[in-house]
Amino acid sequence: MCFIVYFFVMIAFSIWSIDIYWYWIFYLISFALGYLFLYFVGKSGIFKKFKNLQNILTNKLDDLLIALILGVLIGGRLGEVFIYQWQYFSHHLLEIFAVWNGWMSFIGGMVWVLIAFLILKKMRKLSIQEFWILIDTIIVIVPMAIIFGRFGNYLNQELFGLVVAQDFWWLSQWIVGFLKDINIFHIYSQVDQNLRVNTNFLAMIFEWFAVLLLTISLFIRRIKKKLIKPALISWWFLVFYSVFRFLLEYLRIDSQTQYISIFTRSQWLFIVFFVFGIYFIFNTKYKKIII
Repeated sequence: MCFIVYFFVMIAFSIWSIDIYWYWIFYLISFALGYLFLYFVGKSGIFKKFKNLQNILTNKLDDLLIALILGVLIGGRLGEVFIYQWQYFSHHLLEIFAVWNGWMSFIGGMVWVLIAFLILKKMRKLSIQEFWILIDTIIVIVPMAIIFGRFGNYLNQELFGLVVAQDFWWLSQWIVGFLKDINIFHIYSQVDQNLRVNTNFLAMIFEWFAVLLLTISLFIRRIKKKLIKPALISWWFLVFYSVFRFLLEYLRIDSQTQYISIFTRSQWLFIVFFVFGIYFIFNTKYKKIII
């Protein structure tokens, strides 16, 4: 039994000799789903009490989508370049613009989306409460973007895990066979013929499913009660996502060359994010707002 469709390749099809990659098709799908979700939220009038926010969701949704796209693409690329791959890109500067080759950082995308939304906040005169309600709403659909991004990583044969025979030699053949059948262990054929930990599949489970349940349940609970606490969903997302990413770092082969003392570069960042999240969850007096 296998949960991944194996006939996909990196290039989906070509138009006038221009290659269209599956990676970017999934990005497009995630943006489209995000647009539809925000359109539904706007039409439902959930946040009609907040006039400037409601105006964005109903009349200026294109501005919001542009800010989101630019934040993800620019931030994701710059984060990968300067946080993880500067040693390579410093000698291949033109490849910084070759975003179709993948190599995008979630951390960079997250930071730049926040910056883009701060600019939008200034332009559309959102209050600080409206700003955080908007961020909380966006956070609800972030896990959907994550699963498409991870599937794109899988199709690009990147961000794969440790070699099973070397790092998990102590596992019985039955367990190895079972984990291979459910695609937790997988051969990345474009890389080599080694059976590896399918970190992309694990990320789809934990970064997507678990975090999605959290964000949706918090969002729906607040809407049903008609009582919201701006920023609370965002901080809980940061805490749970940081925990899952911290643990998955131990299994990713690319992270094994990025250790700084006892943790990888990413793990240090997620420790900081986790601490920030916990601090703001339990040390902030959230103003309850009736919607």
